[in-house]
Amino acid sequence: MNFSSKTIKLDDIAGIIAAGFKGRDAITCYIGSNAATPTASIKALTDAVKSGSHRLPFLKMVHILLQGPVPYVEEGLQDLIMTYSIFSSGPVREAANQGRAFYLPCTLANLDGLIKQGQKYKPDVVIIKVSRHSSTGEYSLGLSVEALHTAIDHAKIVIAEVDSSMPFTQGQSLVDAHAIDYLVEEGIKPVYDFPAPAFKHLSPEERRIGALITEHFIRNGVTLQVGIGKIPDAVVGTIKEANPKDLGIQTELYGDGLMLLQKAGIVTNRKKKINMGYSTTSLIMGSRELYDYVHMRSGVQMRPSSYTNASHTIRLNNPFVSVNTAIGVDLFGNVWADFIDPRRYYSGVGGQPDFIRAIIDSSIGTPIIAMKSLTNKGASKISLMHPPGISLTASAYDGVVLVTEYGIADLRGLTLGNKALAIANIAHPNFRDDFLRQIYDDPSFTKPFNFSAAKIPHGVTLYQGDIAVDYETAS
Repeated sequence: MNFSSKTIKLDDIAGIIAAGFKGRDAITCYIGSNAATPTASIKALTDAVKSGSHRLPFLKMVHILLQGPVPYVEEGLQDLIMTYSIFSSGPVREAANQGRAFYLPCTLANLDGLIKQGQKYKPDVVIIKVSRHSSTGEYSLGLSVEALHTAIDHAKIVIAEVDSSMPFTQGQSLVDAHAIDYLVEEGIKPVYDFPAPAFKHLSPEERRIGALITEHFIRNGVTLQVGIGKIPDAVVGTIKEANPKDLGIQTELYGDGLMLLQKAGIVTNRKKKINMGYSTTSLIMGSRELYDYVHMRSGVQMRPSSYTNASHTIRLNNPFVSVNTAIGVDLFGNVWADFIDPRRYYSGVGGQPDFIRAIIDSSIGTPIIAMKSLTNKGASKISLMHPPGISLTASAYDGVVLVTEYGIADLRGLTLGNKALAIANIAHPNFRDDFLRQIYDDPSFTKPFNFSAAKIPHGVTLYQGDIAVDYETAS
């Protein structure tokens, strides 16, 4: 690395990389992620690959979720530039399903270990976004820290887009200016922002799930990890209505919902055992209001995902409640979130397994998987067995708490037969009897003494509120 940053143009990026790695057949580039995706630099580098204007080595692009266009996954470029995606959406997902991109399974807690010195994916080049402090001239990673410090430490060339649209965040987002070799200040695209969730316009199913979780698991002083999506949004909305006291936040991704709770004074972080007084996260993504809120705010601090998702830091902040969603669950208690079936890759495991396994001990916390009982096409999200060949974000032995709009199935400590009965009892009514019949007919599901399909099995709490759901059309 250089000891002073040089300002360059977007069109200079390819030439700098070509000159820096003459004679190399292949190099690894680590790309900043999520709302801070360096879109302009990605496009400039891809254009150079397409034009053949520079003698570039084969480029291995390693990253988690990228927002916006990702032109280097276009058909025909895979012999020159290839993505190794740890978490995907949109064009990268499509490319992976068509054999033009690699899915690289890794949890966020283990991301640093994947790219550190001596590992296969140690980066040669890092391309990121930074924000510059108007008074001190310091640089912040802003909305995305994840494993960027490790990537920067080991790369030969670090290129940073300076983006005034990105907030200057607190905590371990600060980057030494000496660690940045090249700065790009012109022609860059602003950070990605998204409309805030419609917390007041949730579906009946979502509201019921939120109500169940809030009533049975949210207590004064708990520390939260809440994913982003309609189901976690529903949990946030009902938490706000219940108005508990002194909640804390330790999460991988901080969004509008958690900001809402912090603004309302429900999240104070006063009861956290470590990082007391502020929320900790490795990523921030959401609305422009969210970005304005976290700018220079000491009450929201960034940490690497190897810290936010580490078992020991999660356990120290007990009692801990983790709320995530999934694509499906089977009657054995297996959960999956990165594949729909073996030939349809969807996203990635993210940090879900990190939080589930950190709080597997019920005295430490509650790992919740919350999902509607049906897909948008009316199929059951609960199945007899998971699709063979897919990876699991939680296995039968992990013991999650499953919540649908019909109730809670606390699977911790249940035998296989009891586990299956508990899960079947919170399935959609259109499928529930079939599941119970399969459990009854299958001797491998050892039934409890005095088994009766009419009895509510151990571990199940059915929804008892007044939010109506149309059994025939619920989706």
